[in-house]
Amino acid sequence: MNPPVGKSARSSVESARDFIERNLNTRQVNKVLHAFPSPRLWQETEIPVRELLEQRKAAKQSRDLALYIAVPYCIRTDPDRCGYCLFPVEVYTGNNDLETYFDYLRREGELYRGMFEQDRIVNIYFGGGTSNLYRADKYPQLMELVRQHFALPDGISITLEGIPQLFTREKLQQIKESGMNRVSMGVQQMNDELNALSGRKQTVKHTLQTIEWCQELGLPCNVDLIFGWPRQTVATMMKDLELLVSTGIHHITHYELNVGGPTDFALNRRHELPSVEENLEMYRVSRDFLKSRGYVQLTPYDWEKIDAPEQSLYEECDREFRAMDIFGWGYAGVSQFSGAGGGNAWTYRQHTSVKDYYQAIDQGRIPFERGFVHQEVDHRLSQLFRNLQGLDVDLDAYKKTFGIELLEEYVGAWQALGERGFIEIDGRRLRLVGDGVFYTPMIQTLLSRERIAELSRSLHAQARSAPPPAA
Repeated sequence: MNPPVGKSARSSVESARDFIERNLNTRQVNKVLHAFPSPRLWQETEIPVRELLEQRKAAKQSRDLALYIAVPYCIRTDPDRCGYCLFPVEVYTGNNDLETYFDYLRREGELYRGMFEQDRIVNIYFGGGTSNLYRADKYPQLMELVRQHFALPDGISITLEGIPQLFTREKLQQIKESGMNRVSMGVQQMNDELNALSGRKQTVKHTLQTIEWCQELGLPCNVDLIFGWPRQTVATMMKDLELLVSTGIHHITHYELNVGGPTDFALNRRHELPSVEENLEMYRVSRDFLKSRGYVQLTPYDWEKIDAPEQSLYEECDREFRAMDIFGWGYAGVSQFSGAGGGNAWTYRQHTSVKDYYQAIDQGRIPFERGFVHQEVDHRLSQLFRNLQGLDVDLDAYKKTFGIELLEEYVGAWQALGERGFIEIDGRRLRLVGDGVFYTPMIQTLLSRERIAELSRSLHAQARSAPPPAA
């Protein structure tokens, strides 16, 4: 690619080269962003959610809608939160937790009744937390609750996430009969010794048995594995992948460990983590192995057998720029909507404390915690990030949607990335290639760094001007 090389362009290229050089050996921590910006930059403590949804409904525009339904609870582990997890969760104490939560989930649904009548549901994901904590008879009730509020087209992907040791054949049978048609297992390691570092009690036997049951029932199954785990080597990683592939599984999610926050792995096991160079080697070796076994790379971390019918991924890794909204129902659910006419996008997260979530619903309030109102640049970056996750950007579609030539918008970044062999331009397609796929988080940060700096300054100014807390 040969973009313009004026003085400002040269400065932009040099700045991008410097950024890339400084970040090549920085841990990527799997911060592959689904949208933009990160919740840590959200500034709004009040957004009139109900009023905005009513305006959205009044526009009478049919939109694609991805539905996420959360459960708050996880089994207690030692170390806490499986040693590495940064998601908000509550400790499970018994089935009464789930029965109470289900009632509040139902009551929350009433707060939104009628708001999504014109929408086209494109996929549903039951996550958390640990969504397979429910007893077998609860899954038909969950799907009936969904059907009370949404018209479900035939053939959409409806995924339930869980952990291996909590699946039984009876539970999987009920999951399938309820209308859920895909299971995703957070396995992380198929090595009992390494898995024990997280405090989780699952075994390789649990994982293999669940895969076998899913195959007997004709229930598509995905397994999540993490590389960059404490004490992990290329050899131990490959043993896991070879065992998993030998089961004939059609979809594998293989991603880099996210290290951060007050987690055990971040605080106490950093010295046991593979280096960035070792993680990159793990990515390369696993990529080449999965390709050799007939898997196609759909995202930086999703792999699917080429002989399997393509499933609609919850990650919404678009290969086009289309209006698609997301509704997060339940504890800590994250929603993103476009305003009337398709512009003025806004995002919000619901309460990350079950106590606060319950209190809001008891008071008849949507359980809003924090949100963000997008400027045009935020919307463009959010859409661009989704396409980059699909490894491929249609330059004509970007220009048609936003009226901007993408190669000119980030001219310095694209030239520096091209020099590194991280991207290639093929006609009017921009693709992530080679190690650029591994460095997707860095590429996203490079493209958004000016806007991130602007939002950070605004957030700090807001904090400085806030009145001191009452004594």
